[in-house]
Amino acid sequence: MENTQKYRRLNILILLCQCIGITNISTIPNVSFSEGILGCIIFFTLTYIFLGIPLLYMETVISQFTNRDCIDVWKINRCTSHVGYILIVWQVLILLYNHTVTSFLMHYLLISFESPVPFYTCGPWSNRQCNIFYRNYTVNKNCIGKQHGAPYCEGLYSTYPEYQYWRFNLVKLDEKHQIAWKICLASGVICILIYLSCFKRERSLKWATYFLAIYPIAAYSVVLTGSLLQKGIVFKFTEALDFDFNEFSKKFRISNIVQRVVYNLGIGSGVTLNLSANSPFRTPCLSNSVICVVICTLFTILTILTTALMTCPYAFVFDDKPETIMKIRMSFLFEKVPRMLYHYERNSFYLITTYSCYTVLGLCTDVMVFYNLLDVAAKRNDKIAKYPGLTCFCGNLVLFLITIPFFSYFGINIFTVSFRRHVITFTIFIAMLECIVFLTWYGVQRFSEDVHFMLGVQPQFCIKTAWILSSLLLGYSFCRELDHHLRMNTQLIYGSYTVSLDPTWGPKTEVLQRSRAMFSVQAMTKEYMYRQYHLKAGILSRQRESNVRNSFN
Repeated sequence: MENTQKYRRLNILILLCQCIGITNISTIPNVSFSEGILGCIIFFTLTYIFLGIPLLYMETVISQFTNRDCIDVWKINRCTSHVGYILIVWQVLILLYNHTVTSFLMHYLLISFESPVPFYTCGPWSNRQCNIFYRNYTVNKNCIGKQHGAPYCEGLYSTYPEYQYWRFNLVKLDEKHQIAWKICLASGVICILIYLSCFKRERSLKWATYFLAIYPIAAYSVVLTGSLLQKGIVFKFTEALDFDFNEFSKKFRISNIVQRVVYNLGIGSGVTLNLSANSPFRTPCLSNSVICVVICTLFTILTILTTALMTCPYAFVFDDKPETIMKIRMSFLFEKVPRMLYHYERNSFYLITTYSCYTVLGLCTDVMVFYNLLDVAAKRNDKIAKYPGLTCFCGNLVLFLITIPFFSYFGINIFTVSFRRHVITFTIFIAMLECIVFLTWYGVQRFSEDVHFMLGVQPQFCIKTAWILSSLLLGYSFCRELDHHLRMNTQLIYGSYTVSLDPTWGPKTEVLQRSRAMFSVQAMTKEYMYRQYHLKAGILSRQRESNVRNSFN
């Protein structure tokens, strides 16, 4: 019993580490600011509850019931057998993209301990216009003194030290193939942390997940509390949170919320399928999914509120609107955040706390995806399973070497930016395909019987309804994101229902397969007996009514 509770705790921590990632600090705050903070918080909460819980529950049930990873679980039919291999390639791309971003975040964390902080000063990488905003009184008055008439005010952000440090020192706009050695050093540190988290498989992962899951929540709570103590909060927080719903009523799109929730929970990436395949057969996956989604929802709300309040001191100092800095064409993580934190009291402390939190969030995704890929490889190769430490070291070495070209300007634009544009679309498509195959094609009733057999409790009507509505909502979001050609491909997928499913798909062990078959026979027998009972009860009821009428006559 004690071992079961320990494994369940580990399972929840692994799911939680998978769900809280860089998306919470990059895309979700930007979407919320552009469409209204308070309205987006409400709809994010509703979407997590009514869409996130059913979909995450569905993925954990599929993998836990069959004890198959993302490659084997898609072998339910010959038409979908190749999807699992595509997901493995996709997970490798996610790992490369996430590791690239996390390496830059680690670099910002390391230099935050320096005094003065490099991106708050004009160094050898800067041009003559660096920080002209503070050095030139005319520029200061024209661009901030509520005149805004000067033509150079629109491009003033390019003179900020934060902008020039990121663009000219790290990314190196002038030398597109040049790579900063400090980023490679940060990448090496990340690889060492990944190795320490995975080299003993579950034994080392168990201790890493405690830190990876708890620290970001604690750190963001500290930053939120510190933001509430800064100057300008009292005057600017109503504008920052959009209490009057002005931005929300103009720009809100439910498809944006659905896409971010699905991607943030890792649905459709195949990682949940791989991690849940190792869970015991009777693990209460519904309660685990609910706990994970509720914590992830609270963390998303925490990040949105913190980001909104971070804009208030900046807006108060320059007597402008809080969303002004969010609309500037600068990178959020590497240019906007340092600029907002510059106007904090004790800004060095909050700078270190913020970037340590960002780095740990990136490390969460790195560790989970890397561990997942090692686990998939170990199940198919005995040598990899026999030497986990050696294979983990080799995997980290390959990861370090492969990501080096992506630290240049060319790699950032070609790989990370292009990948970020398509990652959500692909994830939505795979999530929708899961609903089509495992709910509609396989059948909600049969799927519910599997859950009943595995957990001993039949899914409630609300869960079944949520599965069906989730597939419809995913289809709507997917169609809003793609063009007419891809929507035609979706119709082709719907037209393939007539293809028969693999009859051997299900639990891998022979004992569970026989038990599942007996369970189906028993369920059919009970259904037959139930129908016969109701039929006889109806006949007896009509006979009694007839006898009553005859007695009156």
